[in-house]
Amino acid sequence: MGEGYARLAAEAHDRFEALCAIRGRLGRTHRQGLDGTAHALRPGSMDPAIPARRLLYLDLSAREPLAAIAVGDLDTATHVTFQLSGTGIRARNALWGSVREAGQLYLEQRKVGVPDPAVVAWLGYRTPNLAGALLNHAARRGMHRLAHDLATFARLRPDNPHLAVEAHSYAATLAAQVLDAESGYGLRAQALAMIGSAGIPRHVSREPGRLNVPEPNIYEAIAAGDCLAWIGRTLSGRKLLSGHGFNVGAEPALGLHAATGHNTSRFRDDVLSPAWGYRDPGTLSLRNLALITTGQPPLP
Repeated sequence: MGEGYARLAAEAHDRFEALCAIRGRLGRTHRQGLDGTAHALRPGSMDPAIPARRLLYLDLSAREPLAAIAVGDLDTATHVTFQLSGTGIRARNALWGSVREAGQLYLEQRKVGVPDPAVVAWLGYRTPNLAGALLNHAARRGMHRLAHDLATFARLRPDNPHLAVEAHSYAATLAAQVLDAESGYGLRAQALAMIGSAGIPRHVSREPGRLNVPEPNIYEAIAAGDCLAWIGRTLSGRKLLSGHGFNVGAEPALGLHAATGHNTSRFRDDVLSPAWGYRDPGTLSLRNLALITTGQPPLP
């Protein structure tokens, strides 16, 4: 990394090593967050095509660990994506998988013609459980941290590279509120892609123009069999944003599979008839997410 994020990552790594030195004195959830971070950063822990990961922060100041890890060089990337996850996906139980998904998006972005992308696996808020996902409380608690991290990006990259937000499930509720022009944060993104969205508050969904995202670049998709997204919207009273739909089905001519159900990652190569999640390699969903987050139109 270059100077800005390189310094931030170096400081985060120093703090991480200091935490490793006192691991035995940490509580269980903090040890889980620390171990997940170590696994995600460890060379050889995932596809070798995914470049070295850089820790932006591991925050153990509260009971629930919070973390953000970058794939790619945030100081020089031409296209940057913040990848947000939803219900139940937390740093203490899903950090390695979340970082792997960020790496998979990074590789797919390169495949669609962007040589220098970067993707941030962002687990910077305490995601709700299934019952809590029917309320907006977790999103409101997470707004300040996401806004802070996006503002840090704007400060460290005044050259304004292409910025996209990709949000799964409940994270769409969080992303839409932070990018709301009336939120007071004044933050902008060039693209917003929502997958398996449990809906966003009505005061935003009624006026898509309130988002600081160009309307043609607001996309959403629900996979076949994604009942949790439907239940979340129905019981919470939230709505979809009426953005542009994009295809997450199959494209046999390109050898791309359909995403099914609510999960972001479902593929297992030891299963004869695997299912695929929204962010799994080999899906039309991941291909279209790579296109949308790099400013290109998705495949029909």
